[in-house]
Amino acid sequence: MRGMNQLITRISLLAALTAGLTGAAFAKAAAEPLQVDAALDRPVISADKDESVVVQIKIRPDEIQSDHDRPPVNLSLVLDRSGSMQGDKIRQAIEAAQVAVGKLGPRDIVSVITYSDSASTLADSQYATRSNIKRIQSALSEVSANGSTAIYDGLNRGAAELRRRADEGYINRIVLLSDGLANRGPSGVSDFRDLARAFAGEDIVVSTVGLGGGFNEDIMTALAEAGQGNTYFVENASDLPRIFGAELGDALNVAATNIEIIITPREGVRIKRSLGREAEIKNNRAYFQMPQVYGGQDKLALLEIDAPQGKDGQTRDLVDVEVRYVPVSGGEARSQSVSVPIAYAASEVKIKESARVDVAQNVIDNRIAEAKKVAVGYADSGDLAKAATNLAITNDKIQQDYDFLGQSFTSASAEYLNKEEDAMRNGEFGNRQRKAYVTESYQKSNSQTVTNTQD
Repeated sequence: MRGMNQLITRISLLAALTAGLTGAAFAKAAAEPLQVDAALDRPVISADKDESVVVQIKIRPDEIQSDHDRPPVNLSLVLDRSGSMQGDKIRQAIEAAQVAVGKLGPRDIVSVITYSDSASTLADSQYATRSNIKRIQSALSEVSANGSTAIYDGLNRGAAELRRRADEGYINRIVLLSDGLANRGPSGVSDFRDLARAFAGEDIVVSTVGLGGGFNEDIMTALAEAGQGNTYFVENASDLPRIFGAELGDALNVAATNIEIIITPREGVRIKRSLGREAEIKNNRAYFQMPQVYGGQDKLALLEIDAPQGKDGQTRDLVDVEVRYVPVSGGEARSQSVSVPIAYAASEVKIKESARVDVAQNVIDNRIAEAKKVAVGYADSGDLAKAATNLAITNDKIQQDYDFLGQSFTSASAEYLNKEEDAMRNGEFGNRQRKAYVTESYQKSNSQTVTNTQD
């Protein structure tokens, strides 16, 4: 990873197994900016049986205590001012942008790009001093809506402004707002995915805000996913100031960068797949990447693995986990390491009592998110019956894996999936539902704190 120093400070902690085994391993040094919590959904499994379990790695960054504790931000707002933004949309977008830039400090850098038939620079890259912010806010109030939607041009213009400060230790971020389809310049999903991937290679994070019912959710989600940022589906323009504030809050609370999670199974343990957040799996080892983590916000990585059989009363280490990162406070890259244990029992009571219901709930949420993504593919091909069946299969899998925790634990997910399945079978899957499915699926896999806002 970029910026990873070869000299890595290693901190290792192996959790002790007690009578009340939790299956969690925990590591944190006193001076570290984050905690690593590694746990299984089922830390005790049936003896003498083949079982699959899910290991969850939770990154828990400390809260940023003051403005001086954070790195400065290099922010570019890229705002849609095409004709479809007329009226309340453009007014609320301007207000949201004015509020957002007002939250920046004098060490931060800000630029504002607007686009319609082409992109233009409303405010070039400059320090967010009080006088500069007032000038930018005044310029924003003069923006009017007309023309087409040159999203690609707007993004490139925003990135060009960020590059002017790219090597000065800033947190680089583009926040894109659009309410329509890309109808000027490149317009394919792959075009935007490749563009955001190139930005990510320059340590530029891209977050997207889709407004109303006319934007292309596939493009907006692809940008956020490849650009390793957040995405939002906002139906009501009046919610834009809150969403912009939340997004800027993330940018202003970066605790660590260049995070890499490496999960190495012990002998006899096999990786099946990642769940939600995508991992690179090679040579039976899993690698998760996160460009940034934010103070006070958990980020998750989930990996499904096949555990070897064991005897009643036996315990063993299942996987080793290493988390590498660069603290924003500076200094060398660091690493924390934990080992995750598993135990075997013949008693169903022990198995149930040891279960980590918080991990199990995250597994359920991410399985539903994956099912939504698959369902969209079936729906796009015109096969709502297969989309419904896919949701039903996911429901059955959840019940099968966690029925030992009792019906009350799985009832909420069952009720939700049954409702969505019925809607699919009745042909109730329109533009609004598709946008919600696509964005919610990514939001869940990204452990995004602020999600969709809808009427």
